[in-house]
Amino acid sequence: MSGTALSLRAIGLTRVAIGAFQGLALYLIYLAYDAEVWPATDGLVFAPLLLIALFIPLLVSQALGTLRLRTLAIWAAVATVIVGGLGVYDIWHAWPVDWRGGNPPVSRPHVLPSPHLIIALVMGLFIGQSLVTGGDLDRKFVADYTTHFDVAWKIAVQGALAAAFTGAFWGLLRLGAALFELVNIDFFVELLQERWFAIPATTLAVSVAAHLTDVRTDIVRGIRTLGLSLLSWLLPLMALIASGFLATLVFTGVQPLWDTQFATTLLLIAFGALVVLLNAAYQDGHAERATPRILRYPGSLAAFVLVPLAALAGYALFLRVEQYGWTATRIYASVCALVAAFYAVGYAFAAIRSEPWLKRIERCNFYGALLTLAVLLALFSPIADPYRISVASQVARLESGVVMPEQFDFANLRWEGGRYGQAALERLKATADGPRAENVREAASRALIATDRSARRGDPEIARANIDVHPAGETLPPTFLTQDWNTRAAPACVRGVRMASCDAWSMDLDADGTEEVIVLDQSLIHVFQLTDQMVWAQVGNWGLPPGCAAFSNEMTAGRFTTAPSEPSRWPDLEISGQRFRLRETAPMPGCPG
Repeated sequence: MSGTALSLRAIGLTRVAIGAFQGLALYLIYLAYDAEVWPATDGLVFAPLLLIALFIPLLVSQALGTLRLRTLAIWAAVATVIVGGLGVYDIWHAWPVDWRGGNPPVSRPHVLPSPHLIIALVMGLFIGQSLVTGGDLDRKFVADYTTHFDVAWKIAVQGALAAAFTGAFWGLLRLGAALFELVNIDFFVELLQERWFAIPATTLAVSVAAHLTDVRTDIVRGIRTLGLSLLSWLLPLMALIASGFLATLVFTGVQPLWDTQFATTLLLIAFGALVVLLNAAYQDGHAERATPRILRYPGSLAAFVLVPLAALAGYALFLRVEQYGWTATRIYASVCALVAAFYAVGYAFAAIRSEPWLKRIERCNFYGALLTLAVLLALFSPIADPYRISVASQVARLESGVVMPEQFDFANLRWEGGRYGQAALERLKATADGPRAENVREAASRALIATDRSARRGDPEIARANIDVHPAGETLPPTFLTQDWNTRAAPACVRGVRMASCDAWSMDLDADGTEEVIVLDQSLIHVFQLTDQMVWAQVGNWGLPPGCAAFSNEMTAGRFTTAPSEPSRWPDLEISGQRFRLRETAPMPGCPG
């Protein structure tokens, strides 16, 4: 029992109790979120509670019977502080409110941790659990590589088996409910939909799976060995593909690679696949499980191939940053490229020394794990906050004139800038100066009130080419062209659809000192106004007789007038002696930002 005083039966009962407690805690957290009551109204409290309830019981349950109780208590306490602290900062640096769909959209305080943080915690806690467990088993800070290898792969296989067991558990429950539904008994279908049942049932299933896989370590080890053996025989294929790809670049050049705009991602995925396959072939380096010689040659080739792959990924990222500046996504990618560079150099040095084959990757893997932990902590703490870095980079490009306001991505500050993006937009809204200051202020104002991240921005250059503005030489407000038109009420030409054409005028129709935009799209004349929220919204349209081009021709020639129409604030349109009344519609603004 590895130094623990708990018996196998006690470990099993403790795991079940932990699963039940975790299920209850997550259910109560869900209730608070669903009812929008405290602590779900305070993200600085809710997010760390959710993350702690989600991860810490799993760590404790998995380590029971392996770690000494004292070590387990210290590690659980340290992990709780780290997880809670990162959860607090994740909420603090984010945009303060979230928006839900509706008309109008509904806001609520931002309380949920980001997906990036959840992924980082899965990676970081897996590494931490492996290092702590290995060190405790060997009773030293840096355990033998064989121990670390066994522990890490045991945890990975246990996680995969627990996920499969839980999926099968729910599959059988749904099958049983469907069978009862055949005889008009809906109780079980309704039961499975109840959160008070579903959440604790899931956590209990995970706890049972953790215990069963821990008891039958021989089965877990057998699955691990079989899986790694199968993966190792894919190494020659991947080494051939990667080396062939690099050889092809000699003839094609790298420009086709840059043109894809996702070269960094693809190269890092290929890099990761090679690292996994290399470790599958090497395993724990024990003499009894020596890698077959037929796999050593492609393995050495793969180790050397890692260097150009990492270099290409880093250079592709450098080009994007140089051209467009830093964004949060590029900062995450740069960290991956940094870790990849470390592994590439380490594995290449390991391959230079032929005997024992790749022995030096053991040290590289250990320090690579520490490096990964360090960069994860830096990324999700104030040390290297991607929001702060990306916002500073983008705003500097705008203020230095590298990018013009019409091409600047204000939505990036809104959706990928968090607290720092909000502060930057507020400052640009209030203090922007220069020849395009009005454009900056209006765009920043729209970004601040944006509620829909999925809104798609049409290409303002296409919209500008689509629209003939009258009289000749006049222009439309820049904000009208760059707005996110996420409604079919806007003509295709305004939304930036290619090959769509229309005519437009900028006129003050209601004599309030602010010009409206009139768009003639075939036989329909749309009228748009700028609202107090700095959003262009359609207020109505004048309809011309369909199929009668004479009215349209007269209008584009400038032979039309407007006349007051009581009691409406909007005038009638008069063409060739005929008057058309504006059919008003409810404002339908495009999604700003």
